[in-house]
Amino acid sequence: MKTTNDFMDDRIIYTELNLIPQYYEPVRCSHLVMILCKSGEASIEINYVNHILKADAFLSVHPLDIVCLKKGSDDFVCDALVLPSSAFTPILGELNLSHYDYVKRNPLIFFGDEYLTYIKQSFELIQTARQIVTYDNFEKIVIKTIAAMFYVQQQFYSSCDDYNTNFREYMSRKKELFRKFIKSVMDSHSLSREVLYYANELGVSCGYLNEVCNEISNHSAKEIIDSAVAARLKYELLYTTKSIQELADEFNFPSQSYFSRYYKRLTGMTPTDFRKNR
Repeated sequence: MKTTNDFMDDRIIYTELNLIPQYYEPVRCSHLVMILCKSGEASIEINYVNHILKADAFLSVHPLDIVCLKKGSDDFVCDALVLPSSAFTPILGELNLSHYDYVKRNPLIFFGDEYLTYIKQSFELIQTARQIVTYDNFEKIVIKTIAAMFYVQQQFYSSCDDYNTNFREYMSRKKELFRKFIKSVMDSHSLSREVLYYANELGVSCGYLNEVCNEISNHSAKEIIDSAVAARLKYELLYTTKSIQELADEFNFPSQSYFSRYYKRLTGMTPTDFRKNR
C-alpha cells in the first residue's frame, strides 16, 4: 500500500488546502496530520470509517492509519499541519497514552467556542512562526504547540458530561473487535483474502464479523479485505519490478490467471494493463 512517505519528506509542513480530489486511492499514513476545516465540506475515510469535515471541525490522522479522501465541495478550505514520525515521537513521551489512544480512535472533534479559539490561535501561531524563524526553531515551536493542543483536547473531553459514557462506548466489544480486524487485515492481507480466515483468528463467526463491519464502517468484511489487498497490489505494480507471477506467488494466488481475474474484478484492469497504463 502506498504511504505518505512516497510523496512527503521528513520536514514539518504547514499549508492551506482548498482542493480535494473526487476520489483518491487509500494511503497508509506515515505522518501525524492535523487538519482544521475553515469552510466547505469534505468526506474522508480513516481506517474504513467515514468522517465528514465541516467548518470548524478538527481532524487528526495518525501514523499507520489508512486514509482515503472521497470528495469535497468547491468551497472546501482547511489548514493542514503534517509532522513526520521523527518529530511526533518526542510528543508521545509527554502524553497520557490512554487519552492518546482515545483521540486516535475518535479522530474528528467539534470543539466548543473557547477550545476552538485556542486551536485556531495555535494554528495561527504556527503559521506566523514558519514565516519568521529558522526551520530548526520552527520545528521546536511546532512540537511544543502540538503537545499543548493534545493537553487541551484532554481537558475538552474531561469537561464533557458524557465523556465517561463515550469512553466506555469506544471500548465496547464491537469497536474493539473491528479494531482487531483492521489490524489483522493490515498484517495478513497477503496471506489470505477470505473472511473465514479472519473470523477464525478473532474467534467469531463470519456473520457476526460482517455485522460489526457493516455497523461501524458501512463496508462488509470482504470489501475491507479486498480494498487492503488492492491497495497493496497497486503499490507493488507501480513501485516495484516484481513480475506478475512473483506477485501471484507472494499473495498466495493459486495461479497467475486467477490473480489477473481477481485484480480486474477489483480495479477494472488486469495487472499487466494497470502497470502499462500507469
